[in-house]
Amino acid sequence: MKKLLIAAVAVCAVLLSSCSTGRYLGHTSNVNMNQTQVVLSNANFKVVKQVQKIVIFEQKYNFSKMQLKESAYAALVREANLQGSQAIINVTFEEVQRVSGAMVPKTQSAVLVQGTVIEFTK
Repeated sequence: MKKLLIAAVAVCAVLLSSCSTGRYLGHTSNVNMNQTQVVLSNANFKVVKQVQKIVIFEQKYNFSKMQLKESAYAALVREANLQGSQAIINVTFEEVQRVSGAMVPKTQSAVLVQGTVIEFTK
């Protein structure tokens, strides 16, 4: 009886434990989502700052990749607080996905978006 109880406790512990795995999806991309082209052939700009934002999504509603990127880019623009003749260039996205839960898997995605804010001088 004692061996059966110990075996049952061990099985319950394994089944009810929360396992979490994370994976780097490698979806790093350098895109310009608004399709504006900035020609930087002359020294007519100065670098103001580097900005980055991490946005975490609970995957309850199955967001598409484009929705994740658009939301992260909007958060980056808010973080940059652009004024006057400033623009964000060299925008990159990185996505990390984490799956947790043994019985009911729960997926979480984190998107890191970063860019460089420049200001035109001429």
